[in-house]
Amino acid sequence: MQALRSYRLLVTWQSLRKKAYLPLMMAVQTLFSLGIVLGYPLLFPTLDRTTIYLIATGAPAISMLSVGLVALPQTVGEAEEQRAASPTCARCRSRGFPTLWPTSQSGWRSSCRAWSWAYSSGPGGSAWTCRSARWSSRPFVMVALTSTCVGYALASVLPYMLTVIITQAIVVFVFMFSPLTFLPDKLPAWLETIHRLLPIQAMGEVTRGTIAPNEFPLPPGAFLTLAVWCVLGFLVTYAAMTRRA
Repeated sequence: MQALRSYRLLVTWQSLRKKAYLPLMMAVQTLFSLGIVLGYPLLFPTLDRTTIYLIATGAPAISMLSVGLVALPQTVGEAEEQRAASPTCARCRSRGFPTLWPTSQSGWRSSCRAWSWAYSSGPGGSAWTCRSARWSSRPFVMVALTSTCVGYALASVLPYMLTVIITQAIVVFVFMFSPLTFLPDKLPAWLETIHRLLPIQAMGEVTRGTIAPNEFPLPPGAFLTLAVWCVLGFLVTYAAMTRRA
């Protein structure tokens, strides 16, 4: 009970520290998802049903990945660099409870609404599918939790400047070479094999299968991959924090 209370106080403290930035972060995530859903189709003269679903379901996954694997490591690394942690945070670290970054749901909700508005009369989306995804948001929590744990592990073991460089490389890798807005069979065989081991493809599969279950399957192996990476990220973070404590 004491550990849970300490963790709750830590999350509350972090939220109060960032309260001036949280509305801006939510707005940026909303624009981010809207840009993918409404901007990507401008690159293609025609869109079939599968492509529309891939773009619409890839936007929430990219949004959550950008928070967990990019924004979180950079922010935590900057805090470490400036020695911004308070004694309360130091005590929580010694117990190994990382702070879960408040991943907003505004990104994937906005992409669903934009998808329904833009393509409800076309070959893609329906408002019912997006409403149903709201009630089955546990897979989204799994995706957000995994990206948060992996991002926190990066910030815990790498120097700040190296964290910034790697997270910028992650942005390019996620946007250009990850099967989120396209299927894995578009990739070279060697890159497809790598993505089977990384959690990014699994995050895309979980997101697609949750938002559009009639179009894409929800493979159990994707949840297993996310669980392995989530636990691995937590253990790495725990070991790094315990060593510092």
